[in-house]
Amino acid sequence: MEKKSVKKNFIYNATFQTLTLLIPLVTTPYVSRILGAENVGVYSYSISIVTYFVIVAALGSTTFGQRNIAYYRDNKEQMNKVFWDTFSFRIILSLVCLAIYYLFLIFFQSWSIINLIVSLNIINVAVDVSWFFQGIEEFKKTVTRNCIVKLICLVGVFMFVKTSNDTWIYSLIICASMVLGNISLWASLPRYISRPKKITPFYNIKDMFLIFVPTIASQVYTVLDKSMIGWIVGAGYQNGCYEQSERIARATLTIVTAVGAVILPRVSNLYNTGKIEIAKDYVYKGYKVVWALGFPIMIGLISISSTLMPIYLGQGFELSILLLQIFSLLVILVSLAYVTGLSYLVPTNQQNIYSISVVAAAIINFCANLILIPRIGAVGAAIASVLAEGVGVIVQIGYCVVKKQLLLKSILFSSWRYIISSVVMGACIWFLKIGLMMNIQALVLEICIGGLIYFACLFLLKEDFIIPNLKSTIRKLDTKHNK
Repeated sequence: MEKKSVKKNFIYNATFQTLTLLIPLVTTPYVSRILGAENVGVYSYSISIVTYFVIVAALGSTTFGQRNIAYYRDNKEQMNKVFWDTFSFRIILSLVCLAIYYLFLIFFQSWSIINLIVSLNIINVAVDVSWFFQGIEEFKKTVTRNCIVKLICLVGVFMFVKTSNDTWIYSLIICASMVLGNISLWASLPRYISRPKKITPFYNIKDMFLIFVPTIASQVYTVLDKSMIGWIVGAGYQNGCYEQSERIARATLTIVTAVGAVILPRVSNLYNTGKIEIAKDYVYKGYKVVWALGFPIMIGLISISSTLMPIYLGQGFELSILLLQIFSLLVILVSLAYVTGLSYLVPTNQQNIYSISVVAAAIINFCANLILIPRIGAVGAAIASVLAEGVGVIVQIGYCVVKKQLLLKSILFSSWRYIISSVVMGACIWFLKIGLMMNIQALVLEICIGGLIYFACLFLLKEDFIIPNLKSTIRKLDTKHNK
């Protein structure tokens, strides 16, 4: 199979992740004002409950499928078998989890319209084949189709969500758009996949379960916060502020973590063919992207939060300012975890270490939640999330360094330029805010000047990664324009 360009795949994936970032950024202010913190909190709580069933329905098959498709993409017969085994497994388990979820609603929750609508997220696991295209590094197909669906979702929110009673419509648009986006990828499958000779859906369940352990631990503790806030302090205001703050922070880090989705299949393929040193070079480049994009995003969110949140969410979300400042730390921590765990440990068949790190983080998160949420509510849940991600990253990088698989010097070497540039940028934004009114013009000015200062500092410090790539891209665009 033709070898794909990692740089192009990163651009494709970053484009989609940027759109994934922009659409919530566009819709959130509108939705926050129309639905209010209470209804946003109810939706967030419903999603947190169904997510437990979604996690079990996938059972590690997403990462497993992506990795194994990458292993065998040059062996069409074996790749075909991996696809049908994984696909059939996901369908069977999704149907089982859907039935259990409906029983759960009967006995423990309620048959509310929102609870029924969010069950589409379980169905989405069954119809999702994006893991296959990521495994063969065909990011262009997934990006193009999903971008179209995202834009349709954007239009739908503004057209049909008009009052606080339209929470169910908002839920339907969000959940149904994901299902439609994944179904749209099926049209391209016949080019790569033929009819199966034999399907053995549970043949690789042991390997899937090994990946499932860190997956469930990781996803549960990112969802557990919202559930525990609902159980301990109620599903309304605090959950609403928590949901919107976390959404903004995690949306911004999707640009950074886009590199992880691109590196995983390439590292998997290189590892499977014995080219481990070349694979490590890609991992080190992943760390550079994290430092180059993660630090300015983190410092930027901390700096502009007091201007951003009142303008962005409107009245009634005052707690979200402090929450966003805490959540901004996740940008670096989660991104490092993506590169170390999903882009190195899993592709190199060391998911047991990845599992240990994530389980440790989940335990820390749960214990910290029990202590902090009763005392300081959503703020305690946010602190618990940061602590959990920090523990996970330390375990992962610590293991790789102690075992001399990765060099700490190579991981950290390039970070100092980005740290200095980000701190200077943040300081300038803080001074700039003193003389500005709190309005949209001030927010745009803070972001634009902050970005210019960051890149100016990188240029002065003779940064050797982002600036050269920008210059190369500009030269190529200029060459095409002059032809």
